[in-house]
Amino acid sequence: MTRQHYILIFSLFLCFHLYSFQQSERDKNFIINNKDTDSIENFLVKTLSTNTILAESYYKLYLDRGIENENYSIQFFANYYLGNIAYRNKKYDKTIHYGNNAITSAENIRNGNYILSGLYLVAAAYQEKRDRKNSLNRYLRAQKIIEDYNLKNYQIYNLVSIGQIRIRLDQTQKALTSFQKAFKLLQKPSKKSDTNYDVKYLSIIQGFGVCYYKLGNYDEALKYDYQGLQYAEKLNLIAYIIDFNLNIGEAYIAKQKYLKALSYLNIAKADIIKLNKTNDPDLFTANLHIATCLYNQTEYSKARDILEQNFQHIKTNPEVEKIQEAHVLAIKCGEKLQDTSLQFKYTKAYNKIVDSLYQNDINAQEKLYDRDLESLEEKNKNLISKNFLYAIGFLLALVFAAVILFYTIKTKKKNKSLFEELQKGRIQENVSKTLNVQKNEFITDKKANSLLERLLDLEKTTFYLSPDCSLYTTAKDIETNTTYLSKIINEYKRQSFNDYINELRIKFCIEQLNTNHKFRSYTIKAIAGELGYKSVNTFASAFKKQTGLSHSYFIKKVISNTYESSKIDI
Repeated sequence: MTRQHYILIFSLFLCFHLYSFQQSERDKNFIINNKDTDSIENFLVKTLSTNTILAESYYKLYLDRGIENENYSIQFFANYYLGNIAYRNKKYDKTIHYGNNAITSAENIRNGNYILSGLYLVAAAYQEKRDRKNSLNRYLRAQKIIEDYNLKNYQIYNLVSIGQIRIRLDQTQKALTSFQKAFKLLQKPSKKSDTNYDVKYLSIIQGFGVCYYKLGNYDEALKYDYQGLQYAEKLNLIAYIIDFNLNIGEAYIAKQKYLKALSYLNIAKADIIKLNKTNDPDLFTANLHIATCLYNQTEYSKARDILEQNFQHIKTNPEVEKIQEAHVLAIKCGEKLQDTSLQFKYTKAYNKIVDSLYQNDINAQEKLYDRDLESLEEKNKNLISKNFLYAIGFLLALVFAAVILFYTIKTKKKNKSLFEELQKGRIQENVSKTLNVQKNEFITDKKANSLLERLLDLEKTTFYLSPDCSLYTTAKDIETNTTYLSKIINEYKRQSFNDYINELRIKFCIEQLNTNHKFRSYTIKAIAGELGYKSVNTFASAFKKQTGLSHSYFIKKVISNTYESSKIDI
């Protein structure tokens, strides 16, 4: 290639960039000054379909115009699409920021459709962050907007969304109520012509099946799953066919009909593979259920191989609860195959999952968004130079990092100290001591001592592990009434009945974690159930209150110490 060719190419390159710059300036001028907002918004949507990065910069420019002119319609439009772009890029905190701004703008112009759009965007972002409580709150707020603005078209979708989140939060009965309300609305004659009728119908039927499965009514669950499968096959909706086959397989596992379960699970897996969804959550779930069937048929090696394949191919954590189950099953396979290396490998991996789920993330701080930074610079540009501003920002970042580092080190030292104290048996407790308290008018010292002795004998039976353990049942067990028992615990143990039961349960939990390797391999939900708790959150709160540590930290340390001890022994 000659020198002239290089000069020609370079000239063309300069011309292209000059033209692009001029075009960009024309576009910006159009966004800032054109009075026809409809044509601007159509242009922005078109730009978004071809160039996301350019569209984002244009939407920010449009947002500036909306703020400057106090035009809430423009502010809604810009914030909503900036939130949408952030959601596509998996920047969910940013999505929530823009989504909330969009909701505020929509409320200022009292546009119910706009408010719902913002709420659904924020709810979806919270779902992706696995913050289901905040997501549920947005859908519940959306329900109020639907009623206030009479937006009946959204009712069924909203009720189904509420039901699906409540299932994840173990609010099964409330979830079932939401699906029932949605189904009742769907049966109205006017809904039969709805273009999304089939999808809404299948979502509701699927919701019924999952709810009844979680409630332990497997026959009722199967009734709805078969009904949904038949309808989905008629319409050839493959995604729903896969879901219903998986649900049927899971229900038959619960009924201990493993061969029948395998027949449906293998169909689901074949359909997933046909769609080339190799890293899809559905494939992970199908393999987990198949491995469960094989394990229960004593085919431990085959179960292990499928689980190994699962762990190698999965790239993300699509469903953390299922991954927990898979690791626990792998540990059990290791026990059956007497493979200690496999047991340790997956116990360690499982512990990481628990830690990521339940341990507080001290680095989870709200970030300043680009719009906030630009606004700050604009307000201060006549007061301080940019270099000084950057220097201030850098210093603040250093101070913030130092504070976080100091807090992290301090927290680690405190947790380590608390853990060592717990291992010495020094739980933060209101131990059972006879105190010199003022005599109650109807409980004598003799009677109190008698009741305390009975209570001590009862503790040896681990009565406190029953989910139905209550003040009434305990009083009945030691042959007294609830008033006497409550007074005895309050005055002689200096704690409420609930704190007394929690103390016994957490002591038992710590003992089991230290001495029983099988207990350590249980899921958090299973451990909570073994201790008599009906909710993981209740167990977590009780453990933290009694020990000063999170249960995930304690379990991680126990497993780590056990492994180190085993290496020393060897």
